[in-house]
Amino acid sequence: MGILDKLLGGGAVEAVTGFFTKRLELKQTLELAKLQGAIDVEKAKAQYKVADLQYDNEWELEQIKNSGWKDEYVLVLLSIPLVMVFIPPLAPYVLIGFQILAQCPEWYRWLMTMIFAAIYGIRIWRRQDGKAPSA
Repeated sequence: MGILDKLLGGGAVEAVTGFFTKRLELKQTLELAKLQGAIDVEKAKAQYKVADLQYDNEWELEQIKNSGWKDEYVLVLLSIPLVMVFIPPLAPYVLIGFQILAQCPEWYRWLMTMIFAAIYGIRIWRRQDGKAPSA
């Protein structure tokens, strides 16, 4: 029998030892629960990211299926001023046209931008993670 057993008696030592053992077990259980919670959060984030990427992929494939003459039309339309700038007699008309467009209401310019972006499948508004938009 140890000195502590002689001083306190056998039952008191077992009670104190049992208290601290139980306390340690509860602390370990709490830490494990915290770790499991953190693991579950990370798994949920990963599953969300996978689902988000799958949605993006499906959306882009659908855009490819739905592309048609409008893509070519928009490309030709946007290319006209680019070509005209390199033809000296036509360059002033391009500049005047852009000056007039600059006076259009801002909502109209945004509307045109969004239409062109939608036609080419550029989803700026869908990106929330700070990454560059994909085309």
